[in-house]
Amino acid sequence: MADLYVYKTSFEPILLPREQAHVVTASSEFDVECVAVGALPEYVKDFGALTAATWDTDNEDTNLEMSDNELAQFRMRVMSDCELRFNNLAPTRQWRTAKTNFTLKQWPGQPGEDFLKEFLFKASEFFVWGDDTPRFDFYSATTQTTSVVSFHGWRFKCKKVRLGVSPAKTIWVSGWPSGQGA
Repeated sequence: MADLYVYKTSFEPILLPREQAHVVTASSEFDVECVAVGALPEYVKDFGALTAATWDTDNEDTNLEMSDNELAQFRMRVMSDCELRFNNLAPTRQWRTAKTNFTLKQWPGQPGEDFLKEFLFKASEFFVWGDDTPRFDFYSATTQTTSVVSFHGWRFKCKKVRLGVSPAKTIWVSGWPSGQGA
């Protein structure tokens, strides 16, 4: 279990069957035990056209929602010439400092950028619990006809459990420890 953690270079599942975790969502916290894990190899979504120099905000993707008591661990690649800002459900975005938001730019296509590809793929990791719908904001300096994102991931069937002690890992689904659960 110690070698399974968020942002690992090799994209492995955060949980294996019988492992436990503390899950924090926008509205609750609870402990789960993984029952099963499965792969989600690739899903490509075109979020549509973008107007030049304008943020297109709160683009939902209900296709990334999970069933009851299911968790997903995703990573993504921005395939169009635009920036993506992950807009998770909590009032506090994970991809920000006290003064600014961070974005993913278009997936690098030049030779010699493998270090950047590796970092961006790791940094793009996020989680979805049940029907919490992830949202994305897009920006492009020029008008674009598409805003394509490729998603890859793992799905977990879980059961909620009551643990006597806290599990070794906490999974921040739609929050950040600056408020709830800190």
